[in-house]
Amino acid sequence: MKEEPTWLHFLYVKHILPEWIPEAVPVTWVVIVGLSAAVIAMHGRWKKRNPGKFQACLEFVVITLDNFVRGIVGDEAKTLTPIIGSFFIFILALNLFGLIPGFISPTANMNTTVALALVGVGIVQYYGITRLGFWGYFKHFWGEPWQLGFLMFPIHVIGELARPLSLSLRLFGNIFGEDLVIIIIIGIVIKLLGNALIPAQVPMMLFAIFTSFIQALVFAMLIGIYIAIALAEHSEEHRR
Repeated sequence: MKEEPTWLHFLYVKHILPEWIPEAVPVTWVVIVGLSAAVIAMHGRWKKRNPGKFQACLEFVVITLDNFVRGIVGDEAKTLTPIIGSFFIFILALNLFGLIPGFISPTANMNTTVALALVGVGIVQYYGITRLGFWGYFKHFWGEPWQLGFLMFPIHVIGELARPLSLSLRLFGNIFGEDLVIIIIIGIVIKLLGNALIPAQVPMMLFAIFTSFIQALVFAMLIGIYIAIALAEHSEEHRR
């Protein structure tokens, strides 16, 4: 016997999308368009002498992110704050979007977290190659003393490959777990009380807001640390 659909069934975006489109794709584009629109809308207001509350809030966010990045990478923050700050804001928006009824967090999809991790680690490799040079970057992987390079090289390569795996699994596991617990709580309420709209999931949603912030911060911080390590190796090479 086919079960009668509940209000929860009709809330999910996947029921209005073609089967071949994952829910994470349109939600991600909505976040991208929303953040881009906010940046464009505020672009012409930065030079105002008397900023409004919204502008003051954004300036506080930018200054806080810059201080955060500067504490990790030092003076390189002037070029890295836009990169690391964008990672933090984008991932935070993706995490929080799943708390809106009918939507999922794109970061609860492994494809999204793997893509973010690959982009982040790719930026780390870019900074390593541009600062150390290709040959210097290769020597970094070979390690010292050079006689043990045949042992150190695969260890360093495995370490680099483990970074995107660790970043993607950590973010995916935490956000997917939060979304799953919220869905389970709602499902239990529906099973016990029918279609009654009892917000029993609210405490978990409040906790999810906190963990969404922490996970975005951890992801951005690790990218910053990886870049800082590459820059430290560049400074050491320069001193030699």
